[in-house]
Amino acid sequence: MVAVVGTRRVEAVDPFVVLERLVENRLGELQEEFQRVISSRHLVNILLDDQREGRCRSESDGVERIEGLDRIRARIDELAFFAHREVLSVQPNGALSAAAIEGAKEADLRALRRGTAMRTIMRTDALHDQRTADYLTELSARGARIRNLNGPLERMLIFDGRVAMVPVDSEEVSRGALIIRQPGLISSLTALFERCWAAAEDFGQEHLTEAEHQVLRTMVRVEKDEAGARELGISVRTYRGHIAQLLRRLNATHRTQGVLAARDRGWI
Repeated sequence: MVAVVGTRRVEAVDPFVVLERLVENRLGELQEEFQRVISSRHLVNILLDDQREGRCRSESDGVERIEGLDRIRARIDELAFFAHREVLSVQPNGALSAAAIEGAKEADLRALRRGTAMRTIMRTDALHDQRTADYLTELSARGARIRNLNGPLERMLIFDGRVAMVPVDSEEVSRGALIIRQPGLISSLTALFERCWAAAEDFGQEHLTEAEHQVLRTMVRVEKDEAGARELGISVRTYRGHIAQLLRRLNATHRTQGVLAARDRGWI
């Protein structure tokens, strides 16, 4: 249908045709915007590669030392931001402080949203801290893979298998950090991480506290509760309370069944 409005000639158009044209125009705009983003990312990567090459030329051994907690945190953020494939980390100091979680959380979640794989090894006793456990649970829900391991661990971060960060002094992190780009050293650190990863347990499995471990081991060896409590230096009531809690966790109705279940789980 054609109508005349003032001096203009207006023609009715099928609304489906109009909608299709609008969608095509919007898709074209989105494609142009996507191309701009890709081009910008490519430019940033070129600049970063130039920066890396400059650093490698200035550091003949492929190792750079940085000092100061602010500089260390800034470099971790930078390396994590440009990691595309995977970030490997080992946290050897047990429970995480509120400041440590606050400082790492944004970067960790941002990397996971980008699709960067993340594998982290924690000490088992870190899981006894509720704040740390809650944080790890959130990361795990977002796609991070977390495992825990007993015994001494070495702090490290490895980004895309190309750059690693380790402390100058494992006992005093504030003394500085080493940024490593030497391929041989990276390979050795990655191999160490993989050995620890293979020996670690997946986060979320049940774990015993040290007190529960002691009670369980004592229960296996000592028949009478009074003797077991005396050996551990606790009251009989506390000792029996631990045993009752262990049996509930093991879904056992009596102690013999509990011992067998504990052995099946590798608790003793």
